[in-house]
Amino acid sequence: MARPLLLVEDSDSDAEALFRLSRQLPLSPPIIRVHSGESALDFLHRRGDHVNALRPSLVLLDLHLPGIGGREVLADLKADPELRSIPVIIFSSSEEPADVEGAYASGANSYLHKPPGGLRLQTAAQALQAFWFTAAILPGDKEPPQ
Repeated sequence: MARPLLLVEDSDSDAEALFRLSRQLPLSPPIIRVHSGESALDFLHRRGDHVNALRPSLVLLDLHLPGIGGREVLADLKADPELRSIPVIIFSSSEEPADVEGAYASGANSYLHKPPGGLRLQTAAQALQAFWFTAAILPGDKEPPQ
């Protein structure tokens, strides 16, 4: 079984749009969605309902989450020797320089602006797939991308 992409997104409409787009992409991995930072940490650390969770190949993380925010999830993930090699892509509606710079300073591997509107979101999803699932070799991959 292919390792999943972990989507950490509290917005149902944004998550549904990404699921819809992923079904149209030829190399989309399975996507597991969690709604909060707390659930993301439970999934990543295999706690609670996520004891048997597969390690994700990639984390797509919204910065602005209720409770434990995306910044805290990113800091926790990058501080853990077993998790830090998992690439984290911030997918946020914020274009604030402080958010972008802070994400990279905390170890984010990429920062994508979550654009409004279907066509712009589709373009962002295609770019994400083209690099991370076609060109890049991810930690734990047994074979290079095709």
